Amino acid sequence: AERLKQKQLKYIGMGISGGSDGARYGPSMMPGGDKDVYDHHIKPIVETIAAQVGDGACVTYIGPGGSGNYVKMVHNGIEYGDMQLIAEAYDLLKNVGGLSNGEIATVFDTWQKGPLSSFLVELTANVLLKEDDEAAGGGGQLVDKILDKTGMKGTGKWTVIDALELGVPVPTIASAFDSRLISGLKDQRVKTAGILKRPNSAASTMGDGISKADLVDMIEQALLASKIV
Repeated sequence: AERLKQKQLKYIGMGISGGSDGARYGPSMMPGGDKDVYDHHIKPIVETIAAQVGDGACVTYIGPGGSGNYVKMVHNGIEYGDMQLIAEAYDLLKNVGGLSNGEIATVFDTWQKGPLSSFLVELTANVLLKEDDEAAGGGGQLVDKILDKTGMKGTGKWTVIDALELGVPVPTIASAFDSRLISGLKDQRVKTAGILKRPNSAASTMGDGISKADLVDMIEQALLASKIV
């Protein structure tokens, strides 16, 4: 933005969020750059393109320079943390509580109706019920056939790096980023699994007197607290 300014060129940068639904029905937009250009040339266009809700278009001017892209970067970093929390809740429900995918989907659907309501919680409930309709011979739930190895585009890493440089603690995002790195080390994890043994059954990891309902309630409260942190 500064280099373009020296050449008397106006800069507008914009973060976009919304995925495939955003592409079809309108995204959330985070424009930044030259305020005069935004107000007189860009604003009416993006307010028409953006998703529309009860109180208007899902777009607002963020600030000068690359601030729009910066907000989108942090937005993605927060999603890293949120997705990791949901994944850990799923892991506890499945491998400690012994719940089936269908039971876990019901749990997330219930959570979606309370203070944990979010797009990602709703999406998780739907994904857990998705059948693999392309498998040879048919049958089976898709979530159990997805390789447990993830990648990343860099925005979570940039969020953590900038937070460290600014002296801002982001432990949830940093931990989620570490988990993604570990996830990518599939071969090493397989070797480690042959050395570090996990409990043989869900029942052996549950304390005496703890029911599935108790566990679900504790995980719900832990998930809510972790999102606040």
